[in-house]
Order: sequence, then structure tokens, then C-alpha cells
Amino acid sequence: MRLSLRRSLALCAILFTATIAAPPALPSSKETIAMSVGRLLEEGHYTRQKLNEEVSNKFLQSYLEMLDFSHLFFTQKDVDELSDKYSSSMAGDVLLGNLKPAYDIYALYTKRVDDRAAKIKELLKQPIDFKSNTTVEMSRQKSSWPKDEAEADQLWRGRIANELLQEHLSEHPIEPAPQLVTRRYDRLGRTVHEQDKDEQMKLYLDALAQAYEAPCSARKMAMRKLRAWCPADLHRWTDA
Repeated sequence: MRLSLRRSLALCAILFTATIAAPPALPSSKETIAMSVGRLLEEGHYTRQKLNEEVSNKFLQSYLEMLDFSHLFFTQKDVDELSDKYSSSMAGDVLLGNLKPAYDIYALYTKRVDDRAAKIKELLKQPIDFKSNTTVEMSRQKSSWPKDEAEADQLWRGRIANELLQEHLSEHPIEPAPQLVTRRYDRLGRTVHEQDKDEQMKLYLDALAQAYEAPCSARKMAMRKLRAWCPADLHRWTDA
């Protein structure tokens, strides 16, 4: 899985770097980059699998996992609504240069992070019960998304209580635990907001490559086809 992800990231990084470095006479819009990635994946995979509904469903799941890998911010209701809207068409949209799903889903993720950060700040103003027998699931990558906002709130109460407890038990506290936890989620919010549309697009296309399980052959084909666009930029990748 980790090796496949590295290959996927490398592929899309190459495509993105190569395309934006193209001469001014050639189009290099985000839409053009997306269409190029889609075509190169179809042509480079040994199965010649089209970017169809099956790939679209994997693509959506891959993108959601990349954004919310711990299943903490989206709810199952969010996932179901996004699936109804995008799971059959996302891959095909890439071939059409339509990146609206990428930005819409990222915008929803940003809203969920902002809403959660605000709730955490309110929670930190209240007394925390450290004697509760609630079990906190620290690693949630394989867990389901909380079914709704109420279940998410309950999950987060346990998680924040655990974070506060860990800070209280620290031998060398830097600052009071509530302030430290607040800053932690403020920092997360800033990081999420700092990702511009270029970064969002790269993440989106990384998710597509991951869902498509693109092998090294696709990476090599991508370099050959893009060499004519920007040979100097691709030279270092070919020699790597």
C-alpha cells in the first residue's frame, strides 16, 4: 500500500511539474493537466481500464481517505451524500477537465474542520470528566465514519479528554493543556486553509492515481509523452 502510494504521488507530481513547466504556447491550465493525467493513466495501465464508474467509486473513497484518514471530520451522512453525487462520475469528469468535485469536497472538508475546531474550543471551556470509563479509539483508519454529528461529538469528547489527560501527565508541560490543545487545532485549521487550488488539484489527482493502482509503466509512459512538452524539466526524472 505504502509503495503504491509513493508511486502514485510520484506519477502525479511528475505530470503536474511537467505540465506547468510547458512553453507558453501550449495550454497548461488545471483542466488540461487533469485531462492529461486521466488519458495517461488509461493508456499506461496494462489493463487499459477506462476511467469508468468502478474507478470513480474507488477514486472518491481514496480522496476522502486522503483528506480524513482517521475518519474524524466527515460523517457517514457526508460520505453517503458525496457518494450519491460523485461516485459514478468523478473519473469521467477528470477526462473532461472538470475539477469542481475536487474543490467542492475539499470545501466541505474545510468546513468540517472549522466547525470541529470551534466545538473543541467550547468543549475546552467546560469541566472534563477524567474518571469516565469511555474507551478512546486512537487509531481510526479502519473504523467507520461517525454516523452523524451527534456520534461525532461523542467521539470527539473522548478524544479531547484523552489529549488533555496526556498533557496533564507530561513531565515537562510547555503551557496549560487547554491552551496547547487549542493551538493544535488552530494549526490544523490554518494548514487546511493554506492549501490553494493547485494543491487541492494535486491531492485530487494523487487520489485518482492511487485508486487506479497505476504501475511504474504508467509513470514511464507519462514521462515519454510529456517529454515533447518540456524535455529539460523531464530529463532529471528520466535519469533518476
